[in-house]
Amino acid sequence: MNLLLLRISYALLLFVGISGLFSLAPPDVHIVSSIIFAAILYAPLVLMLPAVISGNKRQATWLCFILLFYFCGYAIQLLDPPPIRTLAIAKTSLTVMLFVFSALQIRQGQHAD
Repeated sequence: MNLLLLRISYALLLFVGISGLFSLAPPDVHIVSSIIFAAILYAPLVLMLPAVISGNKRQATWLCFILLFYFCGYAIQLLDPPPIRTLAIAKTSLTVMLFVFSALQIRQGQHAD
């Protein structure tokens, strides 16, 4: 059950994060630059896809470490005006959920050893 919740929160965080970049971008920005920016910003999270698929406790530990950086960035965005703040609330909540489910996956893996 933890692994399923981990996968769902991971997919939601990627979806909300990447779609938020395109929805909040000014209309005069080229789509190519938005795609490049999204690729650079979310590449570390996408690289953690094997951790989400396999549920490996070592990879889940690295996922938790990387999520701390995303949490710091989203927490700073909570101070922005409402369109960005609303999206930052969702991204911060999803980051916390993903962190908790990753930590539960790590703890569950320790009991299996």
